[in-house]
Amino acid sequence: MTTLIETEPPLPLPKRGISQATCEKFGYFRTRDGNGRAVQVAPYHDEAGRVVAQKVRTAKKDMFVTGNMPGTFFGQKLWKPQPNKKLVITEGELDALSIYEIMGDWPVVSLPTGAKGAAKAVAANLSWVEGFDEVILCFDSDEPGQKAATEVAQILRPGLASIMALPLKDANDMLVAG
Repeated sequence: MTTLIETEPPLPLPKRGISQATCEKFGYFRTRDGNGRAVQVAPYHDEAGRVVAQKVRTAKKDMFVTGNMPGTFFGQKLWKPQPNKKLVITEGELDALSIYEIMGDWPVVSLPTGAKGAAKAVAANLSWVEGFDEVILCFDSDEPGQKAATEVAQILRPGLASIMALPLKDANDMLVAG
């Protein structure tokens, strides 16, 4: 287990089109790691709401995890399942922030391990996910993302899932493109 990185005040991600308010909502922040590298940090919470892990992304898009990754989604602690509410599930944390930036106060979460762990993550949180009236799968438009979306849709009860088709690679590319 790697030690958690000390939380910094959230700042906007202007190159990604993500505001400070969105970063604050999700607890997403930028800092420097122990080697002085600029990193972005996405907190993961346990069911009690405590930060127990962080997914750390370097400028070169390398990623590593500090702490013990829980079985929850990034952003899950922010939302309670509700009738008449739609849930958006994205492949990555920046995509979840992007959907929130675009849609406002919609429930949005991201997979903890991307497309490769999509089915497992949704199955582990099935009752939470199925507590929403509709689940929109907004995975990357590449082959692994679309394959994972299809697999997840088959896990959910019939008629619950919709798969979003994006003309660009992912939700953040859509946000940046306007």
